[in-house]
Amino acid sequence: MLVQTHFPRQLSRVRYDQYLASGWFRGAVMLYKMDLLCLDNELYSVVNIRLNLEKFGFRKGQRKLLRKAESKFKICYGIASTNKEKEALYSSHKHRFKGFIHGTLEEYLNAGFQSTVFDTREVCIYDGDKLIAVSYFDLGDISMASLLGLYDEQYAEWSLGKLTMLKEIEFGLASERKWFYPGYILDKDSSFDYKLKLGNMEYYTPAKRWAKIEKFNPDNTIGHDVRSSTQKLIHALEKEQIPNKPWLYPYFSMGYMGPWNAYFMRSPAPIELGHDLGGMMVTAYSTEEKAYSLFRIHPCPDGPQFLNLEASKEFSNSEEYLNHLYQIGDVILEHGTIEVLLDQIRTWRKKPNYLPPA
Repeated sequence: MLVQTHFPRQLSRVRYDQYLASGWFRGAVMLYKMDLLCLDNELYSVVNIRLNLEKFGFRKGQRKLLRKAESKFKICYGIASTNKEKEALYSSHKHRFKGFIHGTLEEYLNAGFQSTVFDTREVCIYDGDKLIAVSYFDLGDISMASLLGLYDEQYAEWSLGKLTMLKEIEFGLASERKWFYPGYILDKDSSFDYKLKLGNMEYYTPAKRWAKIEKFNPDNTIGHDVRSSTQKLIHALEKEQIPNKPWLYPYFSMGYMGPWNAYFMRSPAPIELGHDLGGMMVTAYSTEEKAYSLFRIHPCPDGPQFLNLEASKEFSNSEEYLNHLYQIGDVILEHGTIEVLLDQIRTWRKKPNYLPPA
């Protein structure tokens, strides 16, 4: 499954370690695994990474940054909390967040609940009485997971985002934890790659094992499989002179959520083939089935009721995204080869009410 979610009612530190070591991560009050993301007009694989603190040592530049900051600012740890200053930092950072965004810091940490099953801590950095940075991290028994870093952009020269992560690592070393999980990178070069500069990372492989990041091969990722198989389909459609419009669909994860998993479209890279009286016809590649499908979709009229996160502006500002929640209609071909799919498309296009993509 491309997306898995779990809402734990209880969670011991040891059990949290096990989830992190199995490629899960925390989002608000849930744990999730997500193999793909639609960002920056591209489809990417999510690559979880971790740092072995037992083999870690601060590099010269990292020690220099720590010494410099500690002589200038007040830095303190505490139980995670929110206030007006922290909410203001979160609000000022929302423009740089990608994907789906929580409206407030309180929602990000607690999703409206008074408490969670997670043991969440914070690092705060003050210039005098002014809060200039805060980051949040969870504690397991022998692990810790970095969640979010916020900082005053007027202090950019101090690399406060990097600094708070180093202070998190310092906390992990002092408390004798073994693993530091800074989240994920992508299977192509991206803005997330700064995490790799922290130290010698391991990555979670498609075989569900951890390996040295130097062994990472992007050609073995689910993202590469979906991108290459979708491109193969586009070439076949163009060879047949079948009009098509490739899309990215960032809401695909809704097709894996709870009771709606058979209701919403779960294809991250659908290809629009046109319309008929039954709706929009699309085709898509399934990495789970290693096959292609053909089906109709319809905009969900109650979409906003299912979405409690804000979509980043890139989804509405780009012509690459289907920026609406879609439900599945008639399924013409559930799973098949390109050859079988093309036969079905040829038959469908002969209908008198066929309209090509706009």
